Amino acid sequence: MRARLVRSANVGQVVHQEQSNTDRATVIAGPDQDQRERPPRLIVVAGTYLGHQVELGAVPVVVGRAGEATLSLPHPSISRSHCRIWREGEHFYIEDLGSTNKTYLNGQAVMRAELKDGDQIGIGNHSLKFFSSASPEAQYHQNLIEMAVHDGLTGFFNRRHFRTLLDECVDRARAGEALAVVIIDLDHFKRINDHFGHLVGDQVLQTVAQLIRQLTPGHWRLGRLGGEEFAAALPGATLADACTYAETLRTGVEQHHFDIRGERHPITTSLGVAAWASAMSGSADLLRLADERLYRAKANGRNRVEHD
Repeated sequence: MRARLVRSANVGQVVHQEQSNTDRATVIAGPDQDQRERPPRLIVVAGTYLGHQVELGAVPVVVGRAGEATLSLPHPSISRSHCRIWREGEHFYIEDLGSTNKTYLNGQAVMRAELKDGDQIGIGNHSLKFFSSASPEAQYHQNLIEMAVHDGLTGFFNRRHFRTLLDECVDRARAGEALAVVIIDLDHFKRINDHFGHLVGDQVLQTVAQLIRQLTPGHWRLGRLGGEEFAAALPGATLADACTYAETLRTGVEQHHFDIRGERHPITTSLGVAAWASAMSGSADLLRLADERLYRAKANGRNRVEHD
């Protein structure tokens, strides 16, 4: 079997696909796949992991909190192996796997049931929709999700959804998992907007976002906080890991050839790095510390990383 990683152009997440002689489930981290021939799928339509989805094929799909679940939704309201969905001929079925909070189908607790197109599945505090094909309703939900969680210019998570995901990371950090945050800001970006106009400024932001996406592992989360300021949530990363990553971003942007109206214009970034500490009360404290270090990087000459 040969594994293939595909990076989504819209949401900045890595999509894991497995190729073999048999059908495999494909976990997709955002609504950016070709709409023309869409296989049956589950889409998370409510909850922290809004927008996550999984294709349904010949291989049974397990939904749960565990990292090894086919569709992993690591929320405490969801059991490690919560339920499974499988295909028999042209029909799909769902079965609860002894979950703590039960599995609900259209509002009713079920142990085993057949799925119909458009059915809603309740798993912990998340809701999923089952779609048997690329129906108009499936596309409707895709469009709503795209607008609800992603920044339209960069494809990163918008500020609100990024904070929701960061809160989930903080919950795991309280249980002992490492966590760091990096805030990235473009240096002197106002000069670009003032001199070349906002259309060119948007193009620069898109290019910088693409560079950041290419340099970011798929299990880390990228958000646009506003304007020319971005953030990365790094679950499992120590302060040293985050500093190495931040320096990689800084040099990657600095070394990129930005061609604006036929001329090369160097663009740099300043970055602030912070790691979770037990004395912090929540994600706001973590972001505040990273933001303070970002402004220190600005004050110390820009185009640098500050972490203490």
